[in-house]
Amino acid sequence: MGERMKKNEEISAREREKLLKRLHSGLFWVGEEIPYKIVIDGNEMHLHEIVWEIVNKPRIEISDVESIDRLLEILYTKEKEYEEELEHGHVNSDEANEICEKAAGVRRAIMDLKELTISTKRKAIFKCRHICDDVETCEWDCLAEDLKDKSRTKKS
Repeated sequence: MGERMKKNEEISAREREKLLKRLHSGLFWVGEEIPYKIVIDGNEMHLHEIVWEIVNKPRIEISDVESIDRLLEILYTKEKEYEEELEHGHVNSDEANEICEKAAGVRRAIMDLKELTISTKRKAIFKCRHICDDVETCEWDCLAEDLKDKSRTKKS
């Protein structure tokens, strides 16, 4: 049977190590979806919705940054909880992959929120944000200029 496991068999030390190594890689969260719901201290939190609302606020105030910092603490704790469960828990392959996916989604939420706590990044984000119709963003302007330049270069 080799590396293949039975459906409910606990993951091997090697598989566990691979998943933990993935969690510790720098960009394991890229492309992951923020979980719609997570449980914190027995209470269900609608994480996806919360992050969406925060990230899409037209303006972030100092009080918002303080709240984001508290939320980040909670999310770091949850991520560590997932990591410890993966490292020490009696889990099968499906459960281990699900835990890893949840940890990656929480890390994605952390990274999205963390940028909002840094003043210079926050200013850059809001400067380039497209909030309402008929408002062009600086990213779009830059892209449009690049395309015009490339078009002119090809014609020459």
